[in-house]
Amino acid sequence: MSLIRFSLDLAIPEAAYNAIPAATKTAIRDRIRQLKAYAVKINAGQANEEMTVRAVWHLCRHDTGESCNPEQDV
Repeated sequence: MSLIRFSLDLAIPEAAYNAIPAATKTAIRDRIRQLKAYAVKINAGQANEEMTVRAVWHLCRHDTGESCNPEQDV
């Protein structure tokens, strides 16, 4: 079976993210969840299984030398 595989890693400044309207952020979250519902693990149950059902976010503080917040599921 062939798969369409997405990889997405975005670092958006907190002020810019906070300026996005709540309805837009909710719509984006909902669309990610819809896609996630279709996702499958690659080679599920095998020794070479890949976790490809993952969508998380966290508040990153690497630029200030602080620890990041824990990851949260989308």
